[in-house]
Amino acid sequence: MDYIIVAFRSRSHTIKFANILREQGFAMEIINTPKEAGVGCGLSVKFRKESFEMAKRLVLMAGLTTFAGFFSVKEIGGKRFVRSV
Repeated sequence: MDYIIVAFRSRSHTIKFANILREQGFAMEIINTPKEAGVGCGLSVKFRKESFEMAKRLVLMAGLTTFAGFFSVKEIGGKRFVRSV
């Protein structure tokens, strides 16, 4: 399973961005930030890779100052691989 997460250093910004995605009709989920990412407030927004370009634009437009980064997550055989994108 491959997906993208966006991490913030603020729980309120995480929730705000999740609401922005929801309002735009994107399938998303608030999840615990994978420890392998090593950033953020403990919560991230998970969404499909196909939504990445639009999510990047929405982060810039929203001006959320606690943005910590986007991460690609790949799960293979019970192991999780996380890298910054």
